[in-house]
Amino acid sequence: MKKLCLWAFILISFLGCSTKVGYYFLDWAIEWKLEEYVTLNDKQEQQFDVVLDDFLVWHRKQELPRYQAQLSLLSVEFNNQSFTQQSWNDHLVAAKSHWIRVFDFVEPSLVPIISSFSDQQVEQIIAQLRVDEKELNKKYLGKSRSELIDMADERIEKRLKRWMGKLTTAQKLAVHEYNVARGDTLDMWLEYRHEWIRLFSQALKNRHNQMALSHSLSLLMTQPDTVKSKAYKTVLDNNSKMFGELLIKLDDLASAKQKQRFNKKLNTLIKELTEISQED
Repeated sequence: MKKLCLWAFILISFLGCSTKVGYYFLDWAIEWKLEEYVTLNDKQEQQFDVVLDDFLVWHRKQELPRYQAQLSLLSVEFNNQSFTQQSWNDHLVAAKSHWIRVFDFVEPSLVPIISSFSDQQVEQIIAQLRVDEKELNKKYLGKSRSELIDMADERIEKRLKRWMGKLTTAQKLAVHEYNVARGDTLDMWLEYRHEWIRLFSQALKNRHNQMALSHSLSLLMTQPDTVKSKAYKTVLDNNSKMFGELLIKLDDLASAKQKQRFNKKLNTLIKELTEISQED
């Protein structure tokens, strides 16, 4: 329940092989993911089903056209090689706005459900969050800087390959140079996650005050910078700028074949988003 019952899963679904198939099974996917964190009673499950149905209708009609418009702009920018650092910043702002609108829509309906959680349900959520935290610590802590860079290289290359196909030596080098140069945030990231979980747990334990719960969730879900240290935010901002520079460089290095693959996948995604949003 990291993103208020993981509504952010909506965005991840678009990375599947078929956006349409992923979207049509989105209600099942959200409920399945929710069950990893908390078992709802019958009344809560009925309430959640209503919220989920209303959300999916709203999201399909109101939000998907926004995603389609943003992706269409991205397509133009990459094809015209007009993607700039300002473009990257604008897309980040737009992506954050998408999430905030989702949260603002579901929050009034979800707060009463969360407020009705039993102590056992709250403990279940907190326990799973701690399991997630432990798994992340196990995955990353104790790794050398070289090992962490290799992991980051592999992670980014895998995502790029999905959209562009096989990367060239120059493109792999650009990814590696980015990961070497970017600021190390591992310890600060894990510390932030630990503090976020602590504050989220505290909000759940005080859940019967719905006004306070709503305020806490709003801060944690839409204003996470309030939990981050000044040093962490500074490094993140610099890393984000460097990642924008990496995208510009990769665009410059892209071959005609890679651009063709990227356009085909992006245009398919845009087309499917448009079709889904227009369905009754």
